[in-house]
Amino acid sequence: MNLLEMKDLTVQYETDKETVYAVNGINLTIKEGETLGLVGETGAGKTTAALAILQLVPDPPGKIKGGEILFDGADLNRASAKEMRKIRGGQISMIFQDPMTALNPIMPVGEQIAEVIELHSECSKAEAMTRAMRMLEKVGIQAERASEYPHQFSGGMKQRVVIAIALACNPRLLIADEPTTALDVSIQAQVLEMMGEIKQELNTSVLLITHDLGVVAEICDKAAIMYAGEIVEAGNLEDIFDHTEHPYTQGLFDSIPKLDVKCDRLNPIRGLTPNPAQLPEGCKFHPRCPRCTERCKIEEPKAVEVSPGHLVKCHLCGGQEGGSYGSVG
Repeated sequence: MNLLEMKDLTVQYETDKETVYAVNGINLTIKEGETLGLVGETGAGKTTAALAILQLVPDPPGKIKGGEILFDGADLNRASAKEMRKIRGGQISMIFQDPMTALNPIMPVGEQIAEVIELHSECSKAEAMTRAMRMLEKVGIQAERASEYPHQFSGGMKQRVVIAIALACNPRLLIADEPTTALDVSIQAQVLEMMGEIKQELNTSVLLITHDLGVVAEICDKAAIMYAGEIVEAGNLEDIFDHTEHPYTQGLFDSIPKLDVKCDRLNPIRGLTPNPAQLPEGCKFHPRCPRCTERCKIEEPKAVEVSPGHLVKCHLCGGQEGGSYGSVG
């Protein structure tokens, strides 16, 4: 069963000087209990897409210009502010990228978790605090530390607290926006393992936003590669890792050091991501693509299904055109 469906979602930031085309007609599907990895460089539009799900795109200047975001069949773009307050934290939660700024510095961490529980559950303050302390223990922090403040925790511990807040009400969908970016490698592994265990326990669906394809391989069921506000390739892990089709996806893999290959320099993708206020015509990746043709410069590619469920947006990929491009499901 599909829990979340994004259909032709378009988000723009409009100012007096320019329009930023942040998300350009993406389609994604997440099933119950499924983990989808959304991968791409900084500025690809990943976080904007996630904020759109929660109706948190800052307005002004941001506006959802078109498309649908169906959560359990209901379009969140049509939900009232009151309905969204019930959904946020209760049914859909988000782990924000920086735990340092996600927590209130003048409020004990236990109270911050209990506050979410009180808002979405009919319980007393005492019961909410008891549940908050149990939640802390679930993420590997002693319950006695509930009275401590964020500055008394390390970066990894802060991220655990943020995860505890996000999972306090057993949400059906968890959006994790680069949850391990600010952590060292050993703590990253612990946090990812903990997220996996809690996901299995609660059967929570997860949208994981990351730059790290290794993290995707570790905990995701499916993946979508995002570039310049578009999904350029999507499929299951075997499709993305073993049958890579799009030149951008291939470029991401080529940029990763390989233990079994000796080389003097890495092979990064040349050039920079385009300015989202001045996107190139045709294929958005063509200025950086080593396989670019004249057609790529003038004609935007359509969705191509190169194998069942494996969709690619590239003129050079064969297959049957049509279908709901980017629908990972």
